Amino acid sequence: MLKIHGLEFAYDHHNVISGLNFEAQSGEVVGIVGPNGSGKTTLFRLILGSYKPSKGSILIDGNDIDQMNSSQRSKLLAGVPQSPDSPQGFTVGDLVMMGRNPYLSLLDWGKPNDFIIAKQALKKTGLSKHINRPLNHLSGGEKQSAFIAMALAQETQILLLDEPTANLDLRNQSMLMSMVHGLSRESDTTIIMAMHDLTLAAQWCDKLVMLLNGSVYAEGPPRTVLTAENIDLVYDTKVEVQYSNPDSVPIIFNKSK
Repeated sequence: MLKIHGLEFAYDHHNVISGLNFEAQSGEVVGIVGPNGSGKTTLFRLILGSYKPSKGSILIDGNDIDQMNSSQRSKLLAGVPQSPDSPQGFTVGDLVMMGRNPYLSLLDWGKPNDFIIAKQALKKTGLSKHINRPLNHLSGGEKQSAFIAMALAQETQILLLDEPTANLDLRNQSMLMSMVHGLSRESDTTIIMAMHDLTLAAQWCDKLVMLLNGSVYAEGPPRTVLTAENIDLVYDTKVEVQYSNPDSVPIIFNKSK
């Protein structure tokens, strides 16, 4: 379980994250939503250890990640940034094997079990037939899946995805989100995603955390978070929230269109 308590962080004395609290359970898909500048990417960098909080704690199963070295953290947390850069000359298989680095020594190229784990990650993401394909020959959706496969090969409890559907068409968005949701159920992995598309977030996330000025404004199931009132206040945008049937997830329409 991931637990964040009283988290604070500032750039040049300007608070970006302020008194932030939330929890994510094992096997839960959590969507982090909010307008640009609300702190989503900064929050991810704090969780992954790229930034050090000025106050507060980030705990995994009660252990403070600030007290861990990078190797210890990388066995618990894996992250995929928005539009990651592809290493030059790498194949899909090369990239996915990089996920095993936390478990290898400096001159260790991998044991048989490491290759088995990498192949399992490729299978879960539907990329087995692309193992020898250069990364620069992949479509946008395939490339995003390859980086997710690399993260899966780390065998971590928590996977962070920053805007995983950015620049993907509707078909690839649906395929990627379905894959991610299935992975959370199959492996009991906590998946936390920063998302702009509120309707897509409602469809695939168990819980949403809505940020405003670096703090949690609303948290809970999509139905309770994605109200017209919340979206109006947080995004300064008038919307209409509809449901196709009483049991469906909310669908967001911009009133200005």
